[in-house]
Amino acid sequence: MSDHSTWVAFRSSETLHQTTDGFIRRMRDGASRPEPETIEKIMSVFMQEVLHNFFIVPTEMAKLPPSTQKIVQFTVDTINKATHLVIKSTVKKLDIDQNRRAAEYMDTVRFTLDVKGEEMWFVAFPLNEMMAAKGRKAFEIGINGDGRQAMPMLLEYFHQLTDIALYWYFEEPMKLLRFGPIMRKLADVGIATTRKATHTVIDKVIPGMNPEQLAIACQYAKMQLVNGPKHHDA
Repeated sequence: MSDHSTWVAFRSSETLHQTTDGFIRRMRDGASRPEPETIEKIMSVFMQEVLHNFFIVPTEMAKLPPSTQKIVQFTVDTINKATHLVIKSTVKKLDIDQNRRAAEYMDTVRFTLDVKGEEMWFVAFPLNEMMAAKGRKAFEIGINGDGRQAMPMLLEYFHQLTDIALYWYFEEPMKLLRFGPIMRKLADVGIATTRKATHTVIDKVIPGMNPEQLAIACQYAKMQLVNGPKHHDA
């Protein structure tokens, strides 16, 4: 067993929180019917917010050139299409037990934090402390204007972060849902497309940033590391 207190998190929109929270409560209260439309809405909004927070926001904050923004937007569109196909093709085939397992899993990747006296909901996944420490070190170097020195560490961090995010957001829930071979194959294709597109955009975009842009990107990535509840890995 290992403990994780550092999480990679972004604030959930009210739409995502209310829709997810209602679904979780109904499943826990003994719902007898699957809710494919609800799951499709949750997953679609969830993907929009993941892509917005991990791709669009840092791109806009760093004021990357239009050509680079087009690369990022193309990646976002590619991932959106791949995941939408998986979502659309699978949600209607989930039985009530799979709906309940999905609800329980959704509850493990969210928590509340007190932000200036206000309780806010976040979507998050845990990060092992060694990686979190390496990330913070790289971010501090980048924030101080030495982005070139931090580049190898930043690339390593973002590539590892991609694989960890894919595990928590895709691979683990797919495993818990116990898909049959056909749906599993479809999901695997969507995951592979997302992985390839994300790793490609990291290698294209990060090295092309100037020190000022890297400092902004590092500041944003640092803000995504938050102290959350303890998480135990089996």
